[in-house]
Amino acid sequence: MLAHKMAMENPGMIRAEAVDAAEFPDLANQFRVQGVPQTVINAGKGSAVGAIPEGRMLAEIKNALQN
Repeated sequence: MLAHKMAMENPGMIRAEAVDAAEFPDLANQFRVQGVPQTVINAGKGSAVGAIPEGRMLAEIKNALQN
């Protein structure tokens, strides 16, 4: 998963966790998970659904950090 790859390449700056939405429906509802995989960025300030290219992930992260 791209988020985990980015976290391993940037320890201390990026943290990635995987959660099974079926096992944790309350958490999935909290972050409005509508599809899997879904990457939640900066506690919900941004998100990306599906497998996305690294460039788009970086753009989503930058956008979430500005909000």
